[in-house]
Amino acid sequence: MSEVVTTWSKWLNNSRFAGSSEEEKQQMNSLLFEIRDTILDRANLKLNDVLLDVGTGTGLLAFGAYERLKGAGKVIASDAFLDCVEECYKIAESYGIENEIIFLQTDAADTKLPDSSVDVIVTRSVLVHILDKHKTINEFFRILKHGGRISSYEAVMNKNTKFYELINPDNFSNYEKLKEVEDKIISNESDPLLNFNESTLKENLKNAGFNNIDIIPAEPFSKIDFSKDIVDDWFNSVLSVGQPTIKEKYLRYLSENEVNEFIENLKTEFSEKIVTINLPKVYISAEKY
Repeated sequence: MSEVVTTWSKWLNNSRFAGSSEEEKQQMNSLLFEIRDTILDRANLKLNDVLLDVGTGTGLLAFGAYERLKGAGKVIASDAFLDCVEECYKIAESYGIENEIIFLQTDAADTKLPDSSVDVIVTRSVLVHILDKHKTINEFFRILKHGGRISSYEAVMNKNTKFYELINPDNFSNYEKLKEVEDKIISNESDPLLNFNESTLKENLKNAGFNNIDIIPAEPFSKIDFSKDIVDDWFNSVLSVGQPTIKEKYLRYLSENEVNEFIENLKTEFSEKIVTINLPKVYISAEKY
């Protein structure tokens, strides 16, 4: 695995936009702030709230919440990975606010926080990296106070546009096999990136005891333009630390020659056109009564 994806903080800073141009990276970073603002808007923050940012990463939500609460509340920036907590602390330190935010290394499914101790939980692209989403959502319910809220943003990757939906079957001699393989990859229940959708998330929230569950489509990051020039970058990308590359996922079902031939055929297929790939995302909010 590439050195830049051995830790979460490096992945966040260097790898999550792999294959994107500098202009696209700037646009995506701008959209990250739009996502932050929407998550915090939907969290309905109140003065003196205790807010927990689960999977804080580099602190996008935690710092945004700190600015909104203006000291009349408490922000806890938590992450399971020490490198992210340390990176987040360094950022806070550079602004002289390291003593005004609580930094906590803890697992999302076992926070060790007391029952009913938090008013708001916010997350951004966190559940997508957790295998047992039901356990994690139950933990969120446990630590939320009555009247507490959760506000999240998640990618629903098993609804991404599939390659077999974009290509001409006549140009791929093993099209049916490729289709079967792609469906197997998308439906892999042991892959945290793919083992859920809006319906299962809603069911998990309802089973945990949440009310006023609201899941709506998100526009930012919903599409990318895909051309022959980014095929290699796409297949060599890692979508989560500890996960195989996209190419390695195909290699579970196809020989290396078959995968390489598929990649080269895709380049030919997209050589004179740009296709749009849908990457569905959703905003999620719910309340504990």
